Amino acid sequence: MKLGYRQYVAGTYIAFNIVGFALNVWVAYVVAPLLTAQRVRVPKAILFYILILCISDLMTMIGMLFLITEVVLGTWMFSSFACTSYLIFDSMNKFVAPIIVVLISRTCYATVCLDKAKQENAASLKQAVALVVVSLCVVMALLWPVFAYSEVFTLYFNVNETAKEVNVMRKCSFLPPPTIELGFSIVACTLSYAIPLFGIIYWYVSVPFFLRKRAGESLVQRSSSAEGAIKKVVATVIVLTAVYVVCWTPYWISLFAHRIFATSSMNRTLVILSYLIHLLPYVSCVAYPVIFTVMNRGIKAAHAEVLKNHKRKLLSIKDEAGQQIRIAVRGAASKSRGSDATKICNGLMIERSVSNMSNTLNTKNDLPSFNSVAEATTESTATNLRVDSLEETLL
Repeated sequence: MKLGYRQYVAGTYIAFNIVGFALNVWVAYVVAPLLTAQRVRVPKAILFYILILCISDLMTMIGMLFLITEVVLGTWMFSSFACTSYLIFDSMNKFVAPIIVVLISRTCYATVCLDKAKQENAASLKQAVALVVVSLCVVMALLWPVFAYSEVFTLYFNVNETAKEVNVMRKCSFLPPPTIELGFSIVACTLSYAIPLFGIIYWYVSVPFFLRKRAGESLVQRSSSAEGAIKKVVATVIVLTAVYVVCWTPYWISLFAHRIFATSSMNRTLVILSYLIHLLPYVSCVAYPVIFTVMNRGIKAAHAEVLKNHKRKLLSIKDEAGQQIRIAVRGAASKSRGSDATKICNGLMIERSVSNMSNTLNTKNDLPSFNSVAEATTESTATNLRVDSLEETLL
């Protein structure tokens, strides 16, 4: 493949990788705070499933970086461990995303169509965590061939014996024996494509039938709201099914076609086409979280309410901090004014005492009488008491 075509493919992968990172981070930002919020009408199980879907997709986007590097450089530049990690992330994308979508559809069906006890059980966060843990354990067990047969192999071509030169290319690949590879592909296609597709269509289609039946048994004035809910569910089913079929059907068809019509070489068009088909499952990683978040009014309303509460708390903290600062400033100013008043009173007291003593010395009698001295002393004492009282009040 020429460098120009490789750059085109790499640019397409990089664009989807950036968009995938951004949208999954945004969905996680919207959904994650709702798990700890108290008044959220959306079941916590569905919120948890969407968050796990975002985490799984982000891991897939991280693994996609290895593939982009290989496409840009034309060779695998990393270790065997990195190769196995990339193939594990890529394979988990084939299993985890469809399983989570099926769990969400099953929870929606149970919370609408079943009795109250089963509704509460399906919406329980504990059950959701347990189902995800069990699903991940099953997926990791099914991926044992990836652990066992992933390797980095080396290709040598354009050997020049005269110049003693050779071109070397390293590739990360999953190379099991043919029988194990075929069995793994059949199991993966059945468990991650056929069964999830059937479950999504069955559980989501069952909801409109149930709502229509219940609307027929209820009062006439409630039929409009029931019809609105039915249209919303139908729209969700159509979008999810379309994304699922468009993103995954070409991938599995190309996989088995490559096994059946294996050729030693592929022309440039087929190489480009295979890269683009391999990109489609990554597109689903971008689509699923956005669909579940954007098409759910409850999630958007709950997120807006959480943001409003956070803004109120921030404003309350800001107002409280400002009030504390104002109190501290006023206290410091009061202490400063108290110190100045004390100094002024002390100066007035000293000035008055000096004046009284001067007046006493200037009297006709050479020696002051006992009464005048006593009066001066009494007045000075009273002044000191007033100053002390004023100082205690201000401080």
